[in-house]
Amino acid sequence: MDYILHLLIIICIFSILTVSLNYIAGFAGIISFSHATFYGVGAYTTAILTVDHGFSFLPTVAMGMAVTALVAWLASFPILKLKTDALMLVSFGFAIIAYNIMLNWQSLTKGPLGIKGVMAPSIFGFSFFEKPVFLALVLLVALVTFLFFRRITKSPYGTIIKGIRENPIVTRVNGHSTLRYQRSVFVLGAVFASIAGSLMASYLTFIEPKLFDLMPSVFLVIMIIVGGMASLKGSVLGAIILLLIPEILRFVGIPHSILGETQQMIYGLLLVLMMTLRPKGLIGEYKI
Repeated sequence: MDYILHLLIIICIFSILTVSLNYIAGFAGIISFSHATFYGVGAYTTAILTVDHGFSFLPTVAMGMAVTALVAWLASFPILKLKTDALMLVSFGFAIIAYNIMLNWQSLTKGPLGIKGVMAPSIFGFSFFEKPVFLALVLLVALVTFLFFRRITKSPYGTIIKGIRENPIVTRVNGHSTLRYQRSVFVLGAVFASIAGSLMASYLTFIEPKLFDLMPSVFLVIMIIVGGMASLKGSVLGAIILLLIPEILRFVGIPHSILGETQQMIYGLLLVLMMTLRPKGLIGEYKI
């Protein structure tokens, strides 16, 4: 039972990440490889404030959102000046820089040793230490995230950002500042990634830089490509599929020594097949 609860909690947290990333990449057309960085900023903010300064959970989440919003806003200036391949490369470079800061700023992040002893969430005196109640918390946050972005994407604001994705020149001619809208999308998506990071830090009770290096960013992009670009349901579906693959491999008896390599091969094959046969993903609306 603990195993199933653990898997459901991870799926919920990654659903928050994929929904917020699909909002950036699928709806606004900003293919970014820096989402795990913002996830890491939220996680480290919560870890540092709870372990080193004794803050309770909710203030650390709010502080993580604020810090992440500032970091994403600053990062958006070089990233959003570019388009397509160049934008992806710069976001990739930003993720490398952020990872090395987490790894080497040892006085703040404890470097490769990580931060231990992050407390479980306690909200208004109620502790979410046990897995069933923690699952209820992350499920609620994931549901709110999904409904929030669905409301936005179906609003006039959502129509504008989709218009920027399809034809930024026409959108600009109609009097909308494309860069301002893109920046708001980028920052808002990053803020929700920060919330996922705070939840993950409090669930694992331990974080290290490796959790937020380049691979998680690539992993998240593959999730939304498989599930479907510009589809919030596809975001959740992609997270479920890719998180279940390693669990299935364990059950079929793949030797542990080659488990990691087998997973990467399957992810790569899945990505090639999706890009070739279904560029919109399983239930997507936008071709990457």
